[in-house]
Amino acid sequence: MKKLSFAKRILAMGLAAATLFSVASCGSGDAQGDGDASNSSESASITMDDVNAALESDKDITLTYWTWRTDIEQGLIDAFQEEYPHIKIEVTSTGAAADHYTKFQNVIKAGKDIPDVVQLEYDYLPQYAVTGALLNFSSDSIEDEMGSLYNEAAWANSHVAGGLYGTPFDQGPEIMFVRHDVLDQYGIEVPTTWEEFEQAGIALHKADPNKYMSFIDTTDVRYMAQIIRSSGAIPWTVNDVENVELSLTDDKVLEAVDFIQRLIDEDVLEPVANKSDEYNRGFAEGRWAIQFDGCWKGTSFVSQQPQLAGGKMEPYVTPAWGDGSDGWLTGEVGGSMIAVTSSCAKEKQAAAIAFANYLCSNEDSVKAMEDMGSVFLAAKSFQDDPEQAEVTNDYFGMAANKVYFDAASKLSEGWSILPFNSQYATTYKDVIVPELKKGGDLRGAFAEWQENLKSYAENQGFNITVKE
Repeated sequence: MKKLSFAKRILAMGLAAATLFSVASCGSGDAQGDGDASNSSESASITMDDVNAALESDKDITLTYWTWRTDIEQGLIDAFQEEYPHIKIEVTSTGAAADHYTKFQNVIKAGKDIPDVVQLEYDYLPQYAVTGALLNFSSDSIEDEMGSLYNEAAWANSHVAGGLYGTPFDQGPEIMFVRHDVLDQYGIEVPTTWEEFEQAGIALHKADPNKYMSFIDTTDVRYMAQIIRSSGAIPWTVNDVENVELSLTDDKVLEAVDFIQRLIDEDVLEPVANKSDEYNRGFAEGRWAIQFDGCWKGTSFVSQQPQLAGGKMEPYVTPAWGDGSDGWLTGEVGGSMIAVTSSCAKEKQAAAIAFANYLCSNEDSVKAMEDMGSVFLAAKSFQDDPEQAEVTNDYFGMAANKVYFDAASKLSEGWSILPFNSQYATTYKDVIVPELKKGGDLRGAFAEWQENLKSYAENQGFNITVKE
C-alpha cells in the first residue's frame, strides 16, 4: 500500500462527508507537501517559546481564517489585532455547516486558497488530520503549558493518534433536558439512573400511550452513540493514523445495545427524525418528557421553545449506569476547535497557533464569551469560574452552567472519532436505523455495521483489527 494512495482515498472520503453533518454549537497560498498521510504524524517542532515570541515580534504577518461563527468571534478577533497589531487577520465567514465544509474540502482538494486557520467540529478532525491537511503542532512545552488551559476531554478531542491539530474552542457535554410540565402531570420523578429512566418511561407510556420518556434520533448517529458512551463502552480505538481496532460487538457495547433495544420495545424511547416536522409537532405537544442533546441546545430552546421558559424545562446531568458508584459517565454532542492548516507558511505557523489559542483561552476573550453566554467554552478558566457556575440562566430560571460544568467533568475517557467517520454516519442510516423499531435486531445490525466498516476501511487502506 502506498501512502499517497491512502491519503488520496481518505481525501475523497472527506468530500462525501461534507454534506453529512451539521454544526452544533462548529491561507491563500498553495498547499505545501504532497498530502502524504505520514505527514500527519510528524510534529512541526514548534515550542511554546516560539508561540510567545510570535506575539512579541514586530514582523508583520497576515493570517487567513475561516469560521462559521463571526457573529460571536469578530469582537475577539478585533481585540486580538488591537493587542497584536503586527498580526492581521483576514476573516472569511463561510456560512452554514454544509457550506463551510464543502468550501474547505474544495480548497483542500484543489491545493490552493487554503486558509491558514480554520474552525472545525471535533467530528471532522480525523479525516483532515490523516491526510496531512492540518498542522500537527504537538511538542512537550505546548502539551504542558497550553494543554493546562483546557478541559482535559476537549484537549484530547483536539488530538488524533498522538498528534495535536488545534485548540479547543467549545464543548457539547450531553445534557438531559427535562420537561417538568410532562413529568409533573403524572407524578414522575426526574430519573438519576438509566434503570430509573426505564421504569419512569414505562409508567409514563402506560399513563398516556401518546407519550414517551424520550426519542432516539434516526438521522444523526451521535445521539445513539452517547447512550453507549455513558455506559463506559468503547466501540473502537484509533491506535494511529492507519490502524484502527473495531469492537462494536464486544460484550460491553452489546450490553448497551441490548438496553437500547429494550427501551424501544417497552415504548420508553420512540425512534424519530430529529428536526423533522414530526419532531416539531411532537415536541410542541409534549410527546417526550426528556430530550438528550449537547448543552448548546439550551440556547436554542430560548428562541425555539419560548413557551417552556420559567422552569417548565430544566437541564440535568444524564443518568448513571448502575447506581453511579462505579463512575458517573457522560457523553457529548458537538463542540469545535480552531485548527492550523499544513498549508500555512512555516514563518507564520507560530503566530497562527498563538491566534487560535487566544480565541479559545485568553482571559479577555473568555470574559467576552462569558458575557455573551452563547457557547460553552472548553477553557478551564471558564469552567473553573465559581461565579459562572452560579449565574442564573433566565430561560431555565436556575444555574444551568453548574449542570453543564458537572457534565463536562464526567466525560468518559478513551472515546475517539473514527478517521472514516463519514462512512460510520452513512451506514448508521443504512444498517442501524431500519432496526430502530419494536422487535428490531440491533445486536445483529451492529455485527453487520462492524463488518461494513471493516470492509470499507480496508478498501481505503486502513489496517483494521476486530476485538470480539
